[in-house]
Amino acid sequence: MPIYFVQEAGRGCAVYRASDEAEDRYLCGVDLTAYHNEPQVRERFAALVEAVAAHCRRVLVAGTDKPASRLAGWPCETCESAAADDLRHLAGQLASAGEIPLSPGGLPLQCCRVQAVAGMSGRPITSQPGPRF
Repeated sequence: MPIYFVQEAGRGCAVYRASDEAEDRYLCGVDLTAYHNEPQVRERFAALVEAVAAHCRRVLVAGTDKPASRLAGWPCETCESAAADDLRHLAGQLASAGEIPLSPGGLPLQCCRVQAVAGMSGRPITSQPGPRF
């Protein structure tokens, strides 16, 4: 949530905009004379802005019907399996969908449609000769 500091008529206001098209949402304000002359006022104003912004983030996230899915386009988005539940949880913890490890087929590795097959090398394991006395 981008926060902007707007100065108007002797006061400074902290506002945020969800997007360029969205309206400014007022967070809090401060007298500019005190803000410019008292370091303690600047520090406390910054703490107040963070506290109000955190409250707004919680309210906005709680008020949404359904968050955007990071699994959009993959069958795991609507799958009912336990593996899909785990994958949806993982996707919510990551910063972006690009961090989800994918199989060579393009599906997430945790997807129930991905099956791992063990690989074997062509070199047989031979016993090592023991020490000579």
